[in-house]
Amino acid sequence: MNLGEKIRYFRKVKNLSQQELAAGICSIPYLSKIENGVTKPSEEIKDHLASRLGIKLDSMNENEVIHKYVDLFYSLYLRDYLSAEEKLKTLTDSHSQSVDEEIVHKIFKSIYLILAKDKIQEVHALLDEVAYIDSVMEGEKAFYYFIARGQLSYFSKDFEQALHYFLRAEKQLDLNHFQEWEKGYLFYVIGVTANQQYQNVMTLEYVNKALIIFEKNYFFKRCADCRIILGIIHLRIKNFDEASKQLLLAETIANSFNDNSLLGIIYHNLGSISSHKGDSEKAIELFSQSLKAKEKDPLAAKVMTISTLVKEFQKTNRPQKGLELIETWREQVQTDPLNRLFELYLIYYKLLFTNGEHNETVIQFMINELIPYYEQINEWVYLVDFYPIVGKYFENNQKYKQASMYYSSAIGTLRKIHELGVTYV
Repeated sequence: MNLGEKIRYFRKVKNLSQQELAAGICSIPYLSKIENGVTKPSEEIKDHLASRLGIKLDSMNENEVIHKYVDLFYSLYLRDYLSAEEKLKTLTDSHSQSVDEEIVHKIFKSIYLILAKDKIQEVHALLDEVAYIDSVMEGEKAFYYFIARGQLSYFSKDFEQALHYFLRAEKQLDLNHFQEWEKGYLFYVIGVTANQQYQNVMTLEYVNKALIIFEKNYFFKRCADCRIILGIIHLRIKNFDEASKQLLLAETIANSFNDNSLLGIIYHNLGSISSHKGDSEKAIELFSQSLKAKEKDPLAAKVMTISTLVKEFQKTNRPQKGLELIETWREQVQTDPLNRLFELYLIYYKLLFTNGEHNETVIQFMINELIPYYEQINEWVYLVDFYPIVGKYFENNQKYKQASMYYSSAIGTLRKIHELGVTYV
């Protein structure tokens, strides 16, 4: 960033107009020329502008600034959140008011708040401030800015935007020197994000690249992460033996580190394999193990397991068990708007357990609330189950036009999810 860009950046961050900043210091046209890099201000004017902005405009060695923060990110990478918290506090207490360090601080604080604290709303504000210089960002700063933006989009469930930012970060790899673990982390998050969009080939490519780096550098927990994703992909393409193999390899690592969070994810996916093979009893056992292992994890890590366990209770005709599980978790799910998908899912199953599948109350809820929301967020894998239920209801009531509409939607949705590479529903 040149001097003018720094001044413009902090003027906007502090919500000052050019008139407010220039008042008593210089003319507005002169300030505009400074901000656009046309004119270099005198030291006196520069000092006055810096004083009004409450910053230091002297240049610092940006690489030195960033490297102080990369060590913080390394703790996050290792999931050593206590160490990361201590490092952030030290950096916060010692960081200067220079423009360079202020921007870097906001980027890495954003990453910390997402990964260690799950504080999405705070990060929106921090990164919106940094976004003023998006177009002039370069080097390692750009790499980590795109990482932060990608993570924010990912945890906000905007996976398309997340992938866009992570791929922009990848472009920085050829332009700058990065450590192997930094590359491995980026490849992993690209793979994980591609997985959320059912891009199987892309997921396999990037996760395998990450796995090679992690194995070479003995980052065993990250190896387990990769094998879990590989297991999910093989489950998706109905290669159950390979899926089990990858997940059991991950389980060995998780057990060696007593990592319950990892075990929770592994048991969930092993439960999914059992479910798709038709062994509901084993699936219920594994989903229950998953919830127990995730006991200390945030709700976001549990909602999918809760939902799949509820579905297994419905498949095995255990409404009382299903209702008990729903009542245990529904209130917690309601507290976070990001869980709206799961909240509607639990309401649907509560109505289903209480009234039966083809009850009018259930169908009206599906038509008016459940299906429109799932259509809005393109949750095709769920919709392919929901459309035929409504279609069958209208068919049973001799409303063939409405029945045909929902059956047609089911066929179209089935086509879409097969295009995405999902071979089971």
